Amino acid sequence: MIEISWPLLLTQIITFLIAMIIVWKLFWGPLTRMMQERSRKISGDIQRAESGRRKIEMLEAEYHRRIAEIEEEARKALNAAVHQGNLAREQIIQEAREESQRILEKNREYLAQERKKVIGELRGQLTDISLIAVEKLIGQGLEQSVQQRLMAEFLHEIKGWDKAG
Repeated sequence: MIEISWPLLLTQIITFLIAMIIVWKLFWGPLTRMMQERSRKISGDIQRAESGRRKIEMLEAEYHRRIAEIEEEARKALNAAVHQGNLAREQIIQEAREESQRILEKNREYLAQERKKVIGELRGQLTDISLIAVEKLIGQGLEQSVQQRLMAEFLHEIKGWDKAG
């Protein structure tokens, strides 16, 4: 059978308890505190990481919002530039039309003046030719009053041609 020595067992139990108290005081308490501090630190790190993640998400949302604003501003600026270009094109076309109309009117006036000038010159030449022809046909015996009457009738007929032409 096994014999148990009670004094030895009691000494070992007391030694074990003293050792446990010493281990508890010297090692377990600091170890527990260190584990709690480590747990708090990890918890704080997780909170900071979560806070950083939220901040990054907010910054990313702000970034996307700002990009959308910039794109909208660029689109508006482009539309405004196209509109200004169209207005400038229309203005240039209108000015060109007005200028061509002025040139056309100026040329019409010039042609009308030239036509009057040419008609006047032709009348004078026709008058001279008519007088020469009449003098040759009739001879030199026409009186001045008859010549003037014939000339007036001739000019009257020429004016009628001018209105018809």
